[in-house]
Amino acid sequence: MTHRITLPLLTCLLLLASFELAAQEWARFRGKNGTGIGKISSLPDSFTKADYDWAIKLHGVGHSSPVLWGDKLFITLADERKGQRVVACYRADNGKQLWKWAADVDPHNLHKLNNFASSTPVTSSDAVYVVWGSGEKTEAFGLSHQGNLLWKKEWENFSSDHGFGGSPIISEGVLVIHTDSVTNKKSFVIGLDPKTGEELWRVERATLIEGEKHLTAYNTPVTLNVNGTPMVVVLQTNDGWRGLSPRTGEKLWQFKGDYSLRSVGSIATGEGIVFATFGSGGQGKQASALKPNAKGDPKLLYELGLSDGLTYVPTPLIYQKRIFLWGDGGILTCRKADTGELVYRERIGGNFFSSPVIADGKLWCGSLDGELVSVTVGDQFKVLGRSRLNSGMNATPAVANNRLFLRTETHLISIKGR
Repeated sequence: MTHRITLPLLTCLLLLASFELAAQEWARFRGKNGTGIGKISSLPDSFTKADYDWAIKLHGVGHSSPVLWGDKLFITLADERKGQRVVACYRADNGKQLWKWAADVDPHNLHKLNNFASSTPVTSSDAVYVVWGSGEKTEAFGLSHQGNLLWKKEWENFSSDHGFGGSPIISEGVLVIHTDSVTNKKSFVIGLDPKTGEELWRVERATLIEGEKHLTAYNTPVTLNVNGTPMVVVLQTNDGWRGLSPRTGEKLWQFKGDYSLRSVGSIATGEGIVFATFGSGGQGKQASALKPNAKGDPKLLYELGLSDGLTYVPTPLIYQKRIFLWGDGGILTCRKADTGELVYRERIGGNFFSSPVIADGKLWCGSLDGELVSVTVGDQFKVLGRSRLNSGMNATPAVANNRLFLRTETHLISIKGR
């Protein structure tokens, strides 16, 4: 049977496709549920400044990644000269700054490679939420899309060897954050009402044995729905994995594991599994893949170690039944997501803190050396392109509105799909 597509129908289908691309939200670190997977109609494998849709200079430093809702893009910056943190909002289509909101903050311990604007915001249809450390406090803020302060919340006894890093998420209408104290050896996951900042629940984790060192978590949680049961999955070295009810904080399951190293890269999820790495000294050295259940113990699928090509800072990415580990030292490892079986391990070169994303069916990641690399996502490794940027990248790209957004050390850049 022959099916004829009329011109009006074709036009309608094209409009729907373009609307789907334009209507994408990239509302949290690494986009929808932290998967790092976005849609763009078509991108060149490599590009020059002539291919930029727009680029603007940033007035402040930060490792946080852009988040977007509709035509608005949000980032955080640290103005170290003034001792302030800034939330800035831009038009996504042209880079025009719409507003900025600043707060005075107190300094705290930092790793030499960290700064005071590392946590990525999370946004909803009408507000944007930020979390950061200030002195010995954790502070959270809700701001309207017009830059007005809606509420502020703070918790005492934040302390860390290396600074703040974990980003907030929204799950089932609840704003979920976590905070740590090296001094008091305490770690909490907290659920807030995003409208008011009211604390809805709090869960203490990381019950340490005597003499055990408290290791701050820098990762960002993910949300799963297992057989109709929604859950937030959180991870901390001393406490292991937990699945929590986002509405109440009730513990649905826990997997302690035998972890002794810091959790820096965030949780990867896809294919019904969660995967994360632990490490030190710039290397991933431990990793676990779990298949959670609605209640009861999750299934441990496999564990990996130092010789298995793990990441430390970059978050792994699960896509098309493969898990991609873009290593800090520029080695890309691909494994089967369900078994951990090695598919390939190849050297790309460079050094990376940014996490990879999928855009136009390609894998993209930006280096500390100022190079954006695109790679195929099949079982055969191939570097498609290398693009020189104006400065290094710590932040993870964002994919929304048929654009790839890059935050370098000095600029915010938009590259539009063809």
